[in-house]
Amino acid sequence: MDVERIKFERTGGFAGMTIARDLKPDDLSEEQVHKLSELLDDLEFENLPEQMTGSESMPDEFTYTITVETRRGEHTVVTGDASAPEKMQELLQFLNRLARKKKNP
Repeated sequence: MDVERIKFERTGGFAGMTIARDLKPDDLSEEQVHKLSELLDDLEFENLPEQMTGSESMPDEFTYTITVETRRGEHTVVTGDASAPEKMQELLQFLNRLARKKKNP
């Protein structure tokens, strides 16, 4: 998948804090770009439903909004801690780590 930008947002949780970050391949290491592409391809991200939130939610769970932009367009998926499939969990953890890193000036 030829990613131009990923918009990642995590909301909710016990403290209700939001983490939001725009991630561009130019801002990441080659290894991080490769890992991200691998995870997105493995999930077939562009084919996932837009809403992946289940009826059973956990109290204080996080909700994640991921928008992947490519030359062909963009696709957004919204999911939560309880409703994200196992494969999605790895992507969420990876994006969460990237989003928490300080931006380079």
